[in-house]
Amino acid sequence: MHAPTLPFWCGRSDDAERTVAAIDLWASGEAIARLVSAFGGESGRRSPGPFLEWLDLFAARHWDFRRGRERNLADAGELTAGQERLILALAPGLGLSGVERPMGGRYDVIILTGGMVRAGIVKPRFAAELLAGGLVADHIVFLGAFRPFAGDELELARALGVEGDNEFSAMVTGMQRAFGPLGEPTVTEGLADDPNASWRESVWESPIARLSVVAAPSSDPQRRRANSIDTYRFWAKHRRGALERSVLQVTTPVYVPYQAAAAVEVLGLEFGLRVETVGVSATASDLGALSQPFLATHHLQELRAAIGAMRSLRSKLTRQ
Repeated sequence: MHAPTLPFWCGRSDDAERTVAAIDLWASGEAIARLVSAFGGESGRRSPGPFLEWLDLFAARHWDFRRGRERNLADAGELTAGQERLILALAPGLGLSGVERPMGGRYDVIILTGGMVRAGIVKPRFAAELLAGGLVADHIVFLGAFRPFAGDELELARALGVEGDNEFSAMVTGMQRAFGPLGEPTVTEGLADDPNASWRESVWESPIARLSVVAAPSSDPQRRRANSIDTYRFWAKHRRGALERSVLQVTTPVYVPYQAAAAVEVLGLEFGLRVETVGVSATASDLGALSQPFLATHHLQELRAAIGAMRSLRSKLTRQ
């Protein structure tokens, strides 16, 4: 099954029309229909907007294993063997297998999205792979938060050689390992009693590119840590100069549909940047025995997130 066209933003007059068409094609495709049927649903004949609303509610009922928790603390889920096989078989057609090669050869900024402790290591490795393969970028930014490690992350951090107990420390370790030795960074920060309200940017001026690791504050610090939308907005508002206009976003393959839509909504629509999203390669993701296994429940959880992000982006585009 071929990978679908997922949201990207070029800064052209036809961006909105093209993106709405891509979202509608993704949502109305065979892969979604087969999954809905496998979980007892009947999509019926609805126009694209109402269908995405219905699909979002359906996904929340059947595919939300996190219930507000971090990904590694999600429920195991109760799937039949047939359902497990089906989602894994359909993953490429849903965009959950990622796309490793960017469309362009040069970008002002490569944004690496934060995440679990392994992400801190593998995403800078992939950025280094891209540069070694001829891609050109002026600035590499690792965007995350001061999210404390939870569950198995503390043990994984020790095994991976990460010093520290939060997402930011893993991101720094990954950048040092992929591009170092880097020496002492230039640090700017705004610290609060609540880590969710704190921020920090560490910057290294490297011959390869300017390297930044950013912990962004939450827009709702009393309830949660910064999410992807918070990190995009924080970076876009504070980025160095208006000359940074083109962005290549790098994320874990299974997160590509969600973060592609979310990045277009914030970086494309709100800030007028050109943005494209790719997934980390299998070679960069290989941590041997410590590699992340992505199971059927992970794919369904991220499909649920992607549906919500596609619905939100489509709504914004069709209101313009």
